[in-house]
Amino acid sequence: MIVLSLYVVLLGLLLGSFIYTMALRLEKHESVWSRSHCDNCLKSLGILQLVPLFGYGFHQGKCPHCAGPVSLSYPVMEIVNTALVWMIFQKTGWSWEFIHSLLIFETLFLIAILDFRTYLIFPQPVLFGLLVQIIWLFLGKQTDVLPYWIGLCVGAGIFHWVSYLYQSLRKRVGLGAGDATLLGLIGFFFGWNFLLPTIFWSALLGIVGGTLLLLLGKKSFHQEIAFGPWIVLASFLIWYFPGIFYSLPTTSFF
Repeated sequence: MIVLSLYVVLLGLLLGSFIYTMALRLEKHESVWSRSHCDNCLKSLGILQLVPLFGYGFHQGKCPHCAGPVSLSYPVMEIVNTALVWMIFQKTGWSWEFIHSLLIFETLFLIAILDFRTYLIFPQPVLFGLLVQIIWLFLGKQTDVLPYWIGLCVGAGIFHWVSYLYQSLRKRVGLGAGDATLLGLIGFFFGWNFLLPTIFWSALLGIVGGTLLLLLGKKSFHQEIAFGPWIVLASFLIWYFPGIFYSLPTTSFF
Protein backbone atom coordinates (compact mmCIF):
# COMPACT_ATOMS: atom_id res chain seq x y z
CA MET A 1 0.00 0.00 0.00
CA ILE A 2 2.88 2.37 0.78
CA VAL A 3 4.46 1.69 -2.60
CA LEU A 4 1.14 2.34 -4.35
CA SER A 5 0.67 5.58 -2.42
CA LEU A 6 4.14 6.74 -3.41
CA TYR A 7 3.34 5.89 -7.01
CA VAL A 8 0.17 8.00 -6.87
CA VAL A 9 2.11 10.95 -5.40
CA LEU A 10 4.81 10.63 -8.04
CA LEU A 11 2.17 10.41 -10.76
CA GLY A 12 0.50 13.56 -9.45
CA LEU A 13 3.78 15.49 -9.43
CA LEU A 14 4.78 14.38 -12.93
CA LEU A 15 1.36 15.09 -14.40
CA GLY A 16 1.22 18.43 -12.60
CA SER A 17 4.53 19.45 -14.14
CA PHE A 18 3.39 18.27 -17.57
CA ILE A 19 -0.04 19.93 -17.38
CA TYR A 20 1.32 23.31 -16.29
CA THR A 21 4.08 23.24 -18.90
CA MET A 22 1.49 22.36 -21.54
CA ALA A 23 -0.70 25.26 -20.39
CA LEU A 24 2.17 27.73 -20.76
CA ARG A 25 3.05 26.42 -24.21
CA LEU A 26 -0.52 26.50 -25.46
CA GLU A 27 -0.80 30.04 -24.15
CA LYS A 28 2.32 31.04 -26.12
CA HIS A 29 1.30 28.94 -29.15
CA GLU A 30 4.44 26.82 -28.81
CA SER A 31 4.81 23.12 -29.53
CA VAL A 32 3.91 21.00 -26.51
CA TRP A 33 6.51 18.39 -27.55
CA SER A 34 9.62 20.61 -27.73
CA ARG A 35 12.29 20.39 -25.03
CA SER A 36 11.75 22.39 -21.87
CA HIS A 37 13.82 25.53 -21.61
CA CYS A 38 14.41 28.52 -19.37
CA ASP A 39 12.05 31.41 -20.11
CA ASN A 40 14.88 33.89 -19.51
CA CYS A 41 17.92 32.52 -21.41
CA LEU A 42 16.01 29.94 -23.52
CA LYS A 43 18.60 27.23 -22.82
CA SER A 44 17.32 23.66 -22.59
CA LEU A 45 16.91 22.20 -19.11
CA GLY A 46 18.52 18.95 -18.04
CA ILE A 47 16.81 15.94 -16.48
CA LEU A 48 17.58 17.03 -12.91
CA GLN A 49 16.01 20.44 -13.47
CA LEU A 50 12.83 18.80 -14.75
CA VAL A 51 12.24 16.63 -11.68
CA PRO A 52 9.09 18.05 -10.00
CA LEU A 53 9.72 19.95 -6.73
CA PHE A 54 13.29 18.59 -6.47
CA GLY A 55 14.54 20.56 -9.45
CA TYR A 56 13.03 23.78 -8.12
CA GLY A 57 14.30 23.23 -4.58
CA PHE A 58 17.77 22.03 -5.57
CA HIS A 59 18.41 25.12 -7.67
CA GLN A 60 16.64 27.40 -5.17
CA GLY A 61 14.09 28.56 -7.72
CA LYS A 62 16.69 29.77 -10.22
CA CYS A 63 17.80 28.70 -13.67
CA PRO A 64 21.10 26.76 -13.45
CA HIS A 65 22.37 28.52 -16.60
CA CYS A 66 21.53 32.22 -16.13
CA ALA A 67 20.40 32.27 -12.47
CA GLY A 68 17.16 33.89 -13.59
CA PRO A 69 14.14 33.39 -11.30
CA VAL A 70 11.81 30.45 -11.93
CA SER A 71 8.17 31.14 -11.11
CA LEU A 72 6.87 29.67 -7.86
CA SER A 73 3.76 28.66 -9.80
CA TYR A 74 5.59 25.57 -11.09
CA PRO A 75 5.91 23.76 -7.72
CA VAL A 76 2.55 25.13 -6.56
CA MET A 77 0.76 23.62 -9.57
CA GLU A 78 2.63 20.33 -9.06
CA ILE A 79 1.48 20.17 -5.43
CA VAL A 80 -2.10 21.12 -6.29
CA ASN A 81 -2.23 18.45 -8.98
CA THR A 82 -0.78 15.86 -6.61
CA ALA A 83 -3.60 16.58 -4.16
CA LEU A 84 -6.08 16.24 -7.06
CA VAL A 85 -4.69 12.87 -8.16
CA TRP A 86 -4.57 11.63 -4.57
CA MET A 87 -8.22 12.53 -3.96
CA ILE A 88 -9.27 10.82 -7.20
CA PHE A 89 -7.39 7.70 -6.14
CA GLN A 90 -8.99 7.75 -2.70
CA LYS A 91 -12.44 7.82 -4.28
CA THR A 92 -11.99 5.31 -7.09
CA GLY A 93 -9.16 3.06 -5.97
CA TRP A 94 -6.88 1.43 -8.52
CA SER A 95 -9.35 0.74 -11.31
CA TRP A 96 -10.42 1.72 -14.81
CA GLU A 97 -12.60 4.38 -13.18
CA PHE A 98 -9.41 5.90 -11.76
CA ILE A 99 -7.90 6.18 -15.24
CA HIS A 100 -11.12 7.67 -16.64
CA SER A 101 -11.56 10.17 -13.80
CA LEU A 102 -7.87 11.08 -13.93
CA LEU A 103 -8.03 11.91 -17.64
CA ILE A 104 -11.23 13.91 -17.15
CA PHE A 105 -10.02 16.04 -14.25
CA GLU A 106 -6.53 16.55 -15.66
CA THR A 107 -8.21 17.87 -18.80
CA LEU A 108 -10.41 20.17 -16.72
CA PHE A 109 -7.39 21.27 -14.67
CA LEU A 110 -5.60 22.27 -17.87
CA ILE A 111 -8.68 24.16 -19.05
CA ALA A 112 -8.92 25.96 -15.69
CA ILE A 113 -5.25 27.04 -15.75
CA LEU A 114 -5.53 28.36 -19.29
CA ASP A 115 -8.76 30.22 -18.57
CA PHE A 116 -7.33 31.74 -15.40
CA ARG A 117 -4.30 33.01 -17.30
CA THR A 118 -5.87 34.02 -20.62
CA TYR A 119 -9.69 34.22 -20.09
CA LEU A 120 -10.02 31.77 -22.98
CA ILE A 121 -11.21 28.17 -23.29
CA PHE A 122 -8.68 26.55 -25.62
CA PRO A 123 -10.02 23.99 -28.12
CA GLN A 124 -7.20 21.43 -27.72
CA PRO A 125 -8.09 20.18 -24.21
CA VAL A 126 -11.81 20.37 -25.03
CA LEU A 127 -11.36 18.11 -28.05
CA PHE A 128 -9.18 15.75 -26.04
CA GLY A 129 -11.83 15.55 -23.31
CA LEU A 130 -14.54 14.83 -25.88
CA LEU A 131 -12.43 12.01 -27.34
CA VAL A 132 -11.76 10.49 -23.91
CA GLN A 133 -15.44 10.49 -23.00
CA ILE A 134 -16.57 9.10 -26.36
CA ILE A 135 -14.15 6.19 -25.99
CA TRP A 136 -15.29 5.63 -22.41
CA LEU A 137 -18.98 5.62 -23.33
CA PHE A 138 -18.48 3.13 -26.16
CA LEU A 139 -15.98 0.85 -24.42
CA GLY A 140 -17.04 1.31 -20.78
CA LYS A 141 -19.78 -0.35 -18.80
CA GLN A 142 -22.40 2.39 -19.16
CA THR A 143 -25.72 0.93 -20.29
CA ASP A 144 -27.45 4.28 -20.68
CA VAL A 145 -25.34 6.86 -22.50
CA LEU A 146 -28.22 9.21 -23.30
CA PRO A 147 -27.83 11.43 -20.18
CA TYR A 148 -24.25 12.21 -21.21
CA TRP A 149 -25.15 13.20 -24.77
CA ILE A 150 -28.07 15.26 -23.45
CA GLY A 151 -25.65 16.91 -21.04
CA LEU A 152 -23.35 17.84 -23.92
CA CYS A 153 -26.18 19.33 -25.98
CA VAL A 154 -27.89 21.10 -23.06
CA GLY A 155 -24.68 22.49 -21.58
CA ALA A 156 -23.28 23.75 -24.86
CA GLY A 157 -26.67 24.78 -26.24
CA ILE A 158 -28.91 26.33 -23.62
CA PHE A 159 -26.13 28.18 -21.87
CA HIS A 160 -24.96 29.69 -25.15
CA TRP A 161 -28.48 31.13 -25.48
CA VAL A 162 -28.44 32.26 -21.84
CA SER A 163 -25.18 34.09 -22.54
CA TYR A 164 -26.59 35.63 -25.71
CA LEU A 165 -29.80 36.83 -24.02
CA TYR A 166 -27.90 38.24 -21.03
CA GLN A 167 -25.55 40.13 -23.32
CA SER A 168 -28.46 41.44 -25.39
CA LEU A 169 -30.39 42.68 -22.36
CA ARG A 170 -27.55 43.97 -20.20
CA LYS A 171 -25.18 45.05 -22.99
CA ARG A 172 -22.33 43.28 -21.25
CA VAL A 173 -20.79 39.82 -21.28
CA GLY A 174 -21.97 37.56 -18.46
CA LEU A 175 -21.41 33.90 -19.24
CA GLY A 176 -18.90 33.74 -22.09
CA ALA A 177 -19.16 31.39 -25.06
CA GLY A 178 -16.13 29.51 -23.78
CA ASP A 179 -17.83 28.95 -20.42
CA ALA A 180 -20.86 27.48 -22.20
CA THR A 181 -18.52 25.14 -24.10
CA LEU A 182 -16.97 24.09 -20.80
CA LEU A 183 -20.42 23.45 -19.32
CA GLY A 184 -21.23 21.29 -22.32
CA LEU A 185 -18.08 19.30 -21.59
CA ILE A 186 -19.10 18.97 -17.92
CA GLY A 187 -22.53 17.71 -18.99
CA PHE A 188 -20.87 15.20 -21.32
CA PHE A 189 -18.56 13.97 -18.57
CA PHE A 190 -21.11 13.60 -15.78
CA GLY A 191 -24.59 13.74 -17.31
CA TRP A 192 -27.20 16.48 -17.77
CA ASN A 193 -28.34 16.43 -14.13
CA PHE A 194 -24.85 17.61 -13.12
CA LEU A 195 -25.29 20.95 -14.86
CA LEU A 196 -27.59 22.85 -12.51
CA PRO A 197 -25.59 22.02 -9.36
CA THR A 198 -22.42 23.02 -11.22
CA ILE A 199 -23.91 26.38 -12.22
CA PHE A 200 -25.15 27.00 -8.68
CA TRP A 201 -21.92 26.18 -6.87
CA SER A 202 -19.59 27.72 -9.47
CA ALA A 203 -21.52 31.01 -9.21
CA LEU A 204 -21.25 30.90 -5.41
CA LEU A 205 -17.57 29.97 -5.48
CA GLY A 206 -16.93 32.64 -8.12
CA ILE A 207 -18.51 35.32 -5.95
CA VAL A 208 -16.48 34.28 -2.89
CA GLY A 209 -13.26 33.83 -4.86
CA GLY A 210 -13.69 37.05 -6.81
CA THR A 211 -14.32 38.97 -3.59
CA LEU A 212 -11.14 37.54 -2.07
CA LEU A 213 -9.14 38.53 -5.15
CA LEU A 214 -10.50 42.06 -4.86
CA LEU A 215 -9.69 42.25 -1.15
CA LEU A 216 -6.17 40.93 -1.76
CA GLY A 217 -5.63 43.49 -4.50
CA LYS A 218 -5.13 40.83 -7.18
CA LYS A 219 -8.06 42.17 -9.20
CA SER A 220 -9.89 45.48 -9.54
CA PHE A 221 -13.59 46.13 -10.08
CA HIS A 222 -12.86 46.94 -13.72
CA GLN A 223 -11.02 43.69 -14.44
CA GLU A 224 -12.60 40.53 -15.76
CA ILE A 225 -12.55 37.45 -13.55
CA ALA A 226 -12.26 34.06 -15.23
CA PHE A 227 -15.29 31.87 -14.50
CA GLY A 228 -13.89 28.62 -15.91
CA PRO A 229 -11.76 27.71 -12.86
CA TRP A 230 -14.82 28.00 -10.60
CA ILE A 231 -16.84 25.76 -12.93
CA VAL A 232 -14.06 23.16 -12.79
CA LEU A 233 -13.73 23.43 -9.00
CA ALA A 234 -17.50 23.12 -8.55
CA SER A 235 -17.68 20.03 -10.77
CA PHE A 236 -14.91 18.34 -8.80
CA LEU A 237 -16.49 19.13 -5.43
CA ILE A 238 -19.87 17.81 -6.62
CA TRP A 239 -18.22 14.63 -7.93
CA TYR A 240 -16.08 14.07 -4.84
CA PHE A 241 -18.61 15.17 -2.18
CA PRO A 242 -21.99 14.34 -3.75
CA GLY A 243 -23.65 14.06 -0.34
CA ILE A 244 -22.84 17.70 0.35
CA PHE A 245 -22.66 19.60 -2.93
CA TYR A 246 -25.11 17.59 -5.02
CA SER A 247 -27.87 17.01 -2.48
CA LEU A 248 -27.96 20.58 -1.08
CA PRO A 249 -30.51 23.05 -2.49
CA THR A 250 -30.06 22.15 -6.15
CA THR A 251 -31.74 18.71 -5.86
CA SER A 252 -35.11 20.38 -5.43
CA PHE A 253 -34.98 21.35 -9.08
CA PHE A 254 -34.90 17.76 -10.41
